[in-house]
This record gives sequence, C-alpha cells and structure tokens, in this order.
Amino acid sequence: MIILESPDGTERVLILKRPDGAFTYCRQWRSEKPWPVDDEEKWSPPGPDCGIYDAADTAETEARQRIPWLKAQFH
Repeated sequence: MIILESPDGTERVLILKRPDGAFTYCRQWRSEKPWPVDDEEKWSPPGPDCGIYDAADTAETEARQRIPWLKAQFH
C-alpha cells in the first residue's frame, strides 16, 4: 500500500492492491467522528475504488492527474 497525504493533512490517497491482483486508488478523509475500527489519527473509512489499473504506479499516476492537491504538487 502507498499512502499520499495532502499538505494540510486532512485527506489522503491510498494506492491498494485488489484481491484480483489489479490495483486501484481510493480517497480517505480525516474525521473527528469515532469509527468502529479507529486509529488515533481518526481517518474515515476509505472511499470507493477509483478505477482498476495493471500496476501500482499506473494507479498513482492516475490519482496524481485527477486529484487537485496531488496535481498541484507535481506540476
């Protein structure tokens, strides 16, 4: 798993390997709401998968092109 965190620390992108061997990315937001499986950083459950990719770097590249704060960091 690759974790890319926003500059303000309120959002992150997770690059994940799916059970079928493909890769995806999903977004996750920091929350004050307690979740059933809560770590001390209080991250919400990850959002839905955003695409299906052949490799982790392909999923990461796609996330960097589509998520504004990631795009701003690398352009």
